[in-house]
Amino acid sequence: MSSFRIRLSRLTTQKVPALSLVLVAVVGMAVGVFAATITVTTTSFGGEQGLLHNSTGVLTIVDNGLSVVSNVPGTTNVTSNFLTSGNKSAFSSAQAFVVGHWVEALQVTDTSGDTVSHAVKITINSGATAPSGTALIPQVTYTMVGVTGSTTPSITLYIDLGTAGPITAPLNIYVNSN
Repeated sequence: MSSFRIRLSRLTTQKVPALSLVLVAVVGMAVGVFAATITVTTTSFGGEQGLLHNSTGVLTIVDNGLSVVSNVPGTTNVTSNFLTSGNKSAFSSAQAFVVGHWVEALQVTDTSGDTVSHAVKITINSGATAPSGTALIPQVTYTMVGVTGSTTPSITLYIDLGTAGPITAPLNIYVNSN
């Protein structure tokens, strides 16, 4: 321990301005870091406001939320048949799917087991409180056909929202089915 003190005292008597400068800089940075004040600001982002479903038939609709298109689907269409059971994915051809665009997913379940053709009309608005707002995309009409003997089959319908950029909140989705 005494040899360390002797070496330290010899070091301070010698002209070593570079070492002193580095020491002062390190101590100054440490004090600056410890004295820094961190300010946290919360920003509330509005997402989907809700789903208004007007059903005059036997379909129940659940909003599965927003996601981003990662792969362009191979097939898009305007109609789809329910399976006898389970879930089927369908991609609306109302808007072209583009990687990076926002996509809305709606799960539609047939509770009747009928063979009737059901027209589902979907309006997606953004930018103001319900029921106003600006149509984000033109109204989508998708036809879903029931299957005899089915046990509550469902179709998850994906709709490209036509934009990769920010969507003006709130996002309102109106679904009308017969």
